[in-house]
Amino acid sequence: MNTMIIKQLILKDWYFLRVPIIGYLAAGAVSLVLICLGTDAGFFAGLVVLITVLIAVGIHLAMSTVVGERKDQTLPFVMSLPISYMEYTTAKILANLLIFLIPWSAILLAAVALFTIGNAGGVIPFTVLLVTELFASYTLLLAVSVVSESQSWSIGAMVFGNLFLQAYFYWITHNQSIMGTIKGHVAIWSSTAVAILVGEIALILLLIGLTFFFQARKTDFI
Repeated sequence: MNTMIIKQLILKDWYFLRVPIIGYLAAGAVSLVLICLGTDAGFFAGLVVLITVLIAVGIHLAMSTVVGERKDQTLPFVMSLPISYMEYTTAKILANLLIFLIPWSAILLAAVALFTIGNAGGVIPFTVLLVTELFASYTLLLAVSVVSESQSWSIGAMVFGNLFLQAYFYWITHNQSIMGTIKGHVAIWSSTAVAILVGEIALILLLIGLTFFFQARKTDFI
């Protein structure tokens, strides 16, 4: 595997996205400040901003680094380099996941730390489940974008992901085993919450695996 080319492609994507990522981090910080105000209105507003930030990061990454290369006709140049189909796929998956994980993990860790310090640990399981679902939704968008290289299919994946998020949010906020302890001072992980988290992680890994599987079956990247 040509690790040097893969590294350069990852650094290229990071270079072009470094400024937007800083902006998303700042917006994520604002969402956490709102959540920590201690009011219902602040919590709701902060949650909306947090969800919006993570969705926007995912869309920005997939559309800029994957679909954009096809649309701007830069993919033929990339594939003219000494790189195989699977190496290109590896570079795109790693670049997107690593860049997405910067704001995602920063927001998640900051939220967990603030809730712990603020003696509001009961919110932690709900927060972890929600942001992990957003990670899974982004992984679906990334998988569809890489495999299809189509703006239409990518938009379809966005719409599906957002609709599923609405249904997921409604279901999780009406699940007593999760919401029943949300106002507690310590995080309580019920068997339902653990099962959901494991399922989300498994889905993320499955989507990444399917991306490599379908890419391996391609005969033409141009």
